[in-house]
Amino acid sequence: MAARGLYREPDGSWRQADGDKGAELIYRLRKRERWTLLDRDRAMVVHPTRPPKIIYSDGRVEEIASKLDA
Repeated sequence: MAARGLYREPDGSWRQADGDKGAELIYRLRKRERWTLLDRDRAMVVHPTRPPKIIYSDGRVEEIASKLDA
């Protein structure tokens, strides 16, 4: 099975695709992860048992600490 992930279209929109479709993935989605668009340059990835992450269009990933970890 090919890697699922997020990539950016030339028009700037975010898309989800399989890695074997020729798209250069910004972020590889793990099993059970879901994503939502925050704004033009950021998306949030949520996993049921892990802290959420912010994915930037340049490929940076920022993990959001949960209150339990603080």
